[in-house]
Amino acid sequence: MISGTILHYEILEKLGEGGMGVVYMAQDQKLKRSVAIKFLPRHVYASQEDRHRFEVEAQAAAALNHPNIATIHSIEEDGDDVFIVMEYIDGPELSEKLKNGPLNTEESFRIIEQIAMGLQAAHQKGIVHRDIKSSNIMLTKSGQVKIMDFGLAKVKWSALVTREGTTVGTTAYMSPEQARGEKVDRRSDLWSMGVILYEMLTGRLPFRGDFEQAILYSIMNQDIDPVSESRRDLPAEIDDLMKKLLSKDPDERYQDAGAFVSALRSLTEQGPPVRKDDDAKRIAVLPFENISPDKETDYFADGLAEELIINLSKIKEVSVVAKTNSMQYKGTKKDARTIGKELGARYILEGSVRKFKDDLRISAQLIDVQISSHLWGETYKGKLADIFDIQEKVSKEIADALMVKLSPIEKVELTKRPTLNAEAFDCYLRGRNFMSNRNKNNLDFAILLFQKAVELDSRFASAYAGLGEAYGTMYRDFDRKESWLDKAMEASLKALMYDPTLSEAYASLGLAYFGKSELDEALTSSKKAIEFDSNNYNAYWILSRIYHTTDRDKEALTALEKAVSINPNFFTAYDDLEMYYERTGDIQNYRRVLDTVATVVPNYLAQHPEDTYRRMAHAVTLAKLGRIEEAKLEGDNALELSFNDPIMMYYGACLYARLNEKRHAVELLSRAIRNGYENFEWIKRDPDFENIRDEPEYVNLMRSR
Repeated sequence: MISGTILHYEILEKLGEGGMGVVYMAQDQKLKRSVAIKFLPRHVYASQEDRHRFEVEAQAAAALNHPNIATIHSIEEDGDDVFIVMEYIDGPELSEKLKNGPLNTEESFRIIEQIAMGLQAAHQKGIVHRDIKSSNIMLTKSGQVKIMDFGLAKVKWSALVTREGTTVGTTAYMSPEQARGEKVDRRSDLWSMGVILYEMLTGRLPFRGDFEQAILYSIMNQDIDPVSESRRDLPAEIDDLMKKLLSKDPDERYQDAGAFVSALRSLTEQGPPVRKDDDAKRIAVLPFENISPDKETDYFADGLAEELIINLSKIKEVSVVAKTNSMQYKGTKKDARTIGKELGARYILEGSVRKFKDDLRISAQLIDVQISSHLWGETYKGKLADIFDIQEKVSKEIADALMVKLSPIEKVELTKRPTLNAEAFDCYLRGRNFMSNRNKNNLDFAILLFQKAVELDSRFASAYAGLGEAYGTMYRDFDRKESWLDKAMEASLKALMYDPTLSEAYASLGLAYFGKSELDEALTSSKKAIEFDSNNYNAYWILSRIYHTTDRDKEALTALEKAVSINPNFFTAYDDLEMYYERTGDIQNYRRVLDTVATVVPNYLAQHPEDTYRRMAHAVTLAKLGRIEEAKLEGDNALELSFNDPIMMYYGACLYARLNEKRHAVELLSRAIRNGYENFEWIKRDPDFENIRDEPEYVNLMRSR
């Protein structure tokens, strides 16, 4: 083992050894950074021709600059030794991770997409790797993929083919054309990438044998076993994707890595498969259509669907799609089978509501999308006061249709009423509707409605929880007076006094504790919220803020990703993800989040055109993506709609700072402060203002803050 110092690199420890040399961790004493050093075997540069080939390939690889490719810093010589100085990656090889068995679907797809993006960048430069395998893929501690040994594989290939008349690379990952010793191109890398994806999803290689020739025979002659036979949680089209990746004929494969990424993303957007399985009674409750004369009663139709989700969730044998996922289909033209496939649900409950004054007419039907069968349907007529009886009947009749035997406890649970006062319930549903479209005016209305609800029923736990959330949100987003936190805590505790199992109350209590910097109590309350409702995305967001405050960034990141997976429209969590990835320099994930938000927001705004805050935030996102003209148009329109609002002025300042219109940005920030924006600690930390912090007007504005 080499030890000591070579040139200005201090050798610290041996990291590994392979066909292309021995790798050590070292300290670059000039630049004071950790590096990896690979000492190459002598046969690679035995002759002048070999040395020239190696230098050309290594120089090409060193020119690659991509977050999913390990960076080559330099090529060095010391006496008879030639070595490459590379980026040091503090993490395992993918092959090590796979020793513990297959990976989950989400992680497998995340890793393979990063591999594909790295390969695409190299292929666009005319560089083919030729030795893609799980031991050449490394994962950083944050989960970022790094492809190793670009440029070296071609040298290895040339040396072994011309000198020894044999093939190169780990046999199981070779494409058929590579195994035959033929010329290879980027499609050979895609084959090898397909082998890795198969390995991650199944825990085994697609082509196997007891000796090398048996593996080669399998590669060139045998078909793979379908991945779907090993995994029931995969999209149904996964087998078609794998078949195309691992086609024996290169012309039938994806022709570049970008095409594969597009296919993969399309596949993941379809969601998990809908499979016929009597034990998997998964149901999605879609937003009920409002056919009332007064379209302002949308809140009631949405509220009914949400309450049915809560009721059905009480039945142990039934799995219910989270309301945030099913509610995105409001107003959709998609058929039930397509929606079931996208949500991974075999059963769809849909219906309509007609509400006129105190009269109700509710229709509902249950569809088995697997066999395109109408299982159950009913129409109910009554008064507003009958709504709870109707909800109970619907839940029990669905259980009967699914052949679920309710336990005595479940029967009792379904008879529980959030309130016995129909008017209080109506106020509560209206309040929830205003809360879902957050701006200060809507929050004020929500508070008034929740207050009216608890006046009508002083034991209405859900209404108290709504108040707690509204008060906490008022403090967080609009008015930094601590009295809001006191009110939030009082309302949340009242909610728990009347219903100690209410997840929303624990979440609002956690938000209040966090605002008061009582982190232990905030942590306990947020975890309680998740214990009683694993789909409480607000609780995950609060957890992320607690973890971030206590320097537990990895846990904070996990909580944020969980929150947006539950609620695809949870923009507060997306905002935090953006800031985290921007702060840590993870450009790939930063861009991924921006692209996601830019895609999701237009659909949201189509349903909520009154949400000018989100419209302005969308303009900021467009600016970050470099879509300047779109950003200006969206931002100017939003400002025109709510120009005197301090939050809008603040967002406008963020937009124009990102657009590098510094004077305009400072002017809007000054107006926001004059009109009541008081979160100065955040202004000082907001990354949107990085390029105006040296502006004299900004310095003067913040001098006394």
